[in-house]
Parts: sequence; structure tokens; C-alpha cells
Amino acid sequence: MNHHPLHLLKQWIPLKDARQWVLGSVYRTSGSAYRKAGALMLFSDLGEQLGLLSGGCLESDIQRQAMKVMQQGVGCQLEYDSQDEDNVVYQLGIGCGGTVHVMLQPLSAQNDYLQLQALYQALCERRPVVHGLTLPDGIPPQAQLWALDDAPHAAEFNRGARAVLEEQGNRSRLLTPHSAPPLLAIFGAGVDARPLTHLALQLGWQVELIDPRPSHGRATQFPPGCRIHRVRPDAARNLPWFSQLDAAIVMHHQQALDAEALALLATSPPRYCALLGPGHRRQQVLTDAGLDAFPGLAGPAGLALGAELPEGIALSILAECHARLFAGDGHSLSGVL
Repeated sequence: MNHHPLHLLKQWIPLKDARQWVLGSVYRTSGSAYRKAGALMLFSDLGEQLGLLSGGCLESDIQRQAMKVMQQGVGCQLEYDSQDEDNVVYQLGIGCGGTVHVMLQPLSAQNDYLQLQALYQALCERRPVVHGLTLPDGIPPQAQLWALDDAPHAAEFNRGARAVLEEQGNRSRLLTPHSAPPLLAIFGAGVDARPLTHLALQLGWQVELIDPRPSHGRATQFPPGCRIHRVRPDAARNLPWFSQLDAAIVMHHQQALDAEALALLATSPPRYCALLGPGHRRQQVLTDAGLDAFPGLAGPAGLALGAELPEGIALSILAECHARLFAGDGHSLSGVL
């Protein structure tokens, strides 16, 4: 299961009136925590759980607390402190060593499902938004949805803030930015594109595959979630998603098609663009594309993972792509490399 809100809400929408549901949200953390403020999860009266609020160590207790919320119809705040001897997390010897604050709110038609339907619609339309939700305080919760640029604290969110907990009169509310999963276009549907599409879909990304060659990109060779377009690279400009591209990988293994794809992508470069192949080939393809340079082009593509097989190369490329899209630098967290 992918834990992006789009995928969670897609599963929840058909069941929203067939079950009782509670929305769980992390609203504050300190020290080490698996999930940060803004993470959300859905709990049903049948024990169904959509999403994660921890690495799996807190969910059983949160489910138990969610059942109480359903019975009482009133939200609550929970604190899981790995350093507090009286806290369930400490007693069970679980957790990451920090403190996680979680709020639970009942979901129903009466509170307009806390704007989750509107959030889902915005994500389907690839509109970045900010979801606001008041913390439980004995008063019915208030939820609101804004376009990202019109939201409170928009400047902070545009600088990469994950969530903001603010005081609003006598109430506190959590503001969380949400955007659609990355949209990746893969130009070239050869054998080595298969693990790339599988891995990208496992990450929850939207994958578009472009290749005009009838011998490539057969539907039986690629996962169902991958959309295949049998058009030349330049014709991709007419596809409805092209202007929303977050990333593109060019890997036809045919210089003319690669050059045509780079010429197209140079007109409106996505945040990550990669060209498969050795460094000496890059300039040849750029020359054929009529380009003197392509700022930010990853070519050769990927991180230096020592990969030789298609699966390892796919991991290398998507790791680099993920780092670019989510402001990472690809360094070793432990320093062993």
C-alpha cells in the first residue's frame, strides 16, 4: 500500500459512509519520530487502517483510542513519549526515542468529512493545497482547504515547511500542505524501462510511458498503473499532462529519438530531467537536439550505487530523482560512505 494521502483517500472515499471513521493526524513531534507533523491516517470501526502515523509501533494503541472516539463522538489528543516511564510507548519498549503528539477527530457527513473529499479532488486535479484542522478541544472541529498560494503561512510552505501548528484565538489548528505525487514521464519503453516503471509506481508516482515503436512498450510487459502512449517524443507536448511534468527520463537507446525528446523537454524543463547513457554520448545527443546546453540535465543518469543490472540502475536513477524533487542531497545518513 502506498501511504500518500491521494492513495489513502482513494481507498477511503467508497467506504466513507459504510463504516464509522476517525481521522488521525500527527500535529507535533520532538526528538526522533518516524512520521512528522502533518502525517494522517484513517481508522474504521471494523479495525481497518489506512496509512501510518509511526513505523507500526503506535497504530494498535491509536486504533483502540479511535474506537473510543467513535463511541463518544468527541475528538481527543494523544501523547506518546518514549522517555516517560508512565507512557505506553516506554512501557512496551517501542518507538524511536522521541515524542509524538496525535489528534483524533470523528469523520461524518455532519462535519463535511473534515474537507477530506475536497482534498482528494484537489490532489486528483494536481492542485497544491493546504488543509487546516483545529485540534480537539471539546468543540466541534473546524476544517478548511485553501489553494497553496492563498493559504496562511504560504511563504513558509513554499520554502518547504511540512506543517504549521498555530494559535487561532483560543483554539489551535494544524495547517498541512499537500500536493499530488510526482508525475514522471519515461521516454523509451525498452527492457530497462520495466523496473523503472515498477519502482516508480511502488513509490506512488504517476507514470507516463512514451514510445512510438511497435516493438516497445507492450501492455503485457508493464504494470497496469503505467499509461503507455504510442507517439513520437515531440507529440507528447499535446498530451494533457505534459505541462504538469515533475520529472522525465530519456532512455530510447536510439540517438534520434533521444534528441527529439530532449529538444521537447528543453522548451519547459521539469524539475528533474535525465538522459540514460555514458557521458560522451550526452553532448552528441544535445548537438542532434540543436542544444548547446541543458542546465540541470542528469546525464549520465543516477547516483553512483555500483549498479550494473536494470533493477539497480532503476534504483540509482529514481534515488537521484527523488532527491531532486524532495530537496535531498543523497548523502549517507550514517556517514559510512
